[in-house]
Formats: sequence, structure tokens, C-alpha cells
Amino acid sequence: MFDPVMQLDYLRDVQQTFAHGSGRYDLFEVFFTILKYVVPVVTVVAAWRYRSYLQYLFMAFVSRVVHGPRHTDIEKYLTAKGVMLEVHFLDPSGIGPMLCHARISSVFSGRLDMDLIQVRPTARNLKGQQVICLCKPFSYKGEKYNSFVSHIAYAGRKGGALRKLVLLAPVRYRFTIRRKHTRQRVTRQDMFRIKAWDGRKRSNFWQQRPDIQTLTQSTRNPHKMQLRVGNISPGGIRLYVDNPKQSELPPLKEGYTLVLRISIRQPKTKKFVYFTVLGTIRSRFRGKGGSVGLGIQFTAMAEKNAGEGTGYSWRTIKEEVGPLARLLADLRSSK
Repeated sequence: MFDPVMQLDYLRDVQQTFAHGSGRYDLFEVFFTILKYVVPVVTVVAAWRYRSYLQYLFMAFVSRVVHGPRHTDIEKYLTAKGVMLEVHFLDPSGIGPMLCHARISSVFSGRLDMDLIQVRPTARNLKGQQVICLCKPFSYKGEKYNSFVSHIAYAGRKGGALRKLVLLAPVRYRFTIRRKHTRQRVTRQDMFRIKAWDGRKRSNFWQQRPDIQTLTQSTRNPHKMQLRVGNISPGGIRLYVDNPKQSELPPLKEGYTLVLRISIRQPKTKKFVYFTVLGTIRSRFRGKGGSVGLGIQFTAMAEKNAGEGTGYSWRTIKEEVGPLARLLADLRSSK
């Protein structure tokens, strides 16, 4: 038989058990306890991870307050003139690989919206990367500038290719000495023989006639298209195309490559020694008499493969062409 007293005792025990509510309130307490300790730790780790970026934002804000008018004038000049910029990664060791050629299309809220001209593929995570932008030197109030350091605020990709780039406004504009090698001015054209092919012919250039070349003194003609050497260094060369005929020339735009076979006469033996390189056009300008001037950086050196007719392989040049550096040293010592 059911005992009412036992039923009341059971109900009293149940009531006391749940007197302070269900267990879900304990879960909320645990959740907030986790947040109390995890959020500060995550904040500190993130601040340390992006400390350079956050420091740059603070310095850019201070710089805008102190040097606002100067920066505004320089940015207006770069935008209005459509100045071409080389955007390079800024690595701990210095100026790193180039990301793209670009122009500043607009400036807004401390951001530089870039108009991309030529983009090089990269697998790097671009957001927050530190970059350095280089351009031709220009003057402002008696001071020379040619570069600024920034961070990538936004990078839009489509199919892996970079389509949109926004940089943070720079903290300061500065003049950066880019050249690692001393240029050697060429006064005797007969000491050099240069042959040039379109870079797209690198796989079989030796089987084709050069697109343009220097002429020997006996065949030199003031009205004939020809190459002329302005100066040379172990890292690059300045060439002039006299009497240019566009229909007969390969593309001579910034960023395009040429295959160059450079022959230099040794001062002691009077014999020519040659080497073959890939050269990237870094600048193009108008020379005297309507000639086309080209500033070319050596980027790879040809090494002949073993066997007959097997062609060449290309080895990337890090700083300079070793054989050229030694030849130029011999030329300087013979003067």
C-alpha cells in the first residue's frame, strides 16, 4: 500500500535538489570563465604576431598629423603624373622579389588604391606584408625622393592571380640608393659587341639572327638601326637603339626580357670573350637624336648544355655576372 509520508519525503528531496535551478546555469559560468582567461591570451598573441603592422598604423597616424601637407602634395604628384612604381617585398635581408608594377589611382582614408600594370605570380599570403615601392627620383622642396615603405592593407585575388591591391599610406618618403655596382662608362664602342634577341626566343635564339646588334666600325652607318653601349656594370647595362624601326624591334617595354650576347675585347690578348645573359628592361627613355635608351638588369646567365645542339640552360643571377665583373676589372686596370 502506498505511504503518503514517503511520497512527501521524496518530493521534498526533489525540491531541495533543484532549489537553485537547473545545471545549464553552471555551463554559462564555465563559458564566461573560459572567456575571462582565453580572450586576454589570444589578444596578446595576436598583438605580438601583428606588432609590426600595428606599430606601422600608429606611426602612420602620427606622421599624418605632423607631415600631412607634405605627404598630401607628394601623393597628388604621384597620382597626377601616373608615376610607375615597382612594388617589392621588403625582407629582413633587404629589398626582396618584385610583386608588381603599379600606379597610384587614388588616395583615401590613409590608403593607396593601386592600379596594377604587370603582376608577378607569388604564393605568399599578401595581407599585412611589408613592401617597398620604388620609382624614378623626383624632387620636392629641394629634397630627392624615390621610394616609400608600406604594408598591404588589402589584396584581392581571382583564380590565384592578384587583381586588386591597396596599400597603407607611408610613414615617410625617402631616397633609397638602389645600385650595388658602379657603372663603367663606355667611350670605345669597338671594345663591345652586343647581339639582342626577343626574350621569347630564349629556347632557340642561337638558331636565329639577332633582332638588333652593334655594328663594327667598317659596317657602321649613321642611318642604320644599331645598338650602342652607354655604360655597363656587373649587374646590368645601358643600351641605346639608334634609328629605331618599331616594325623590326622586339617589345622594348619595362618588364620585358631580352637575350643578350655580350662580347668584350680583352685588353691583353686583344681577343673577344663573350657570355650570354637574360636581361630585364627596368627603364626606357628617349636618348639623343631620337634613339631609345634602355636600362637593363641581368637576371639569368646561359650555361651551354653538354652535347652538340642541345641548347642552353639558364641560371638565376643573384647579384652580379662573375665573368663580367672580372673583365671590367681588367679593363679598369689597363687604363
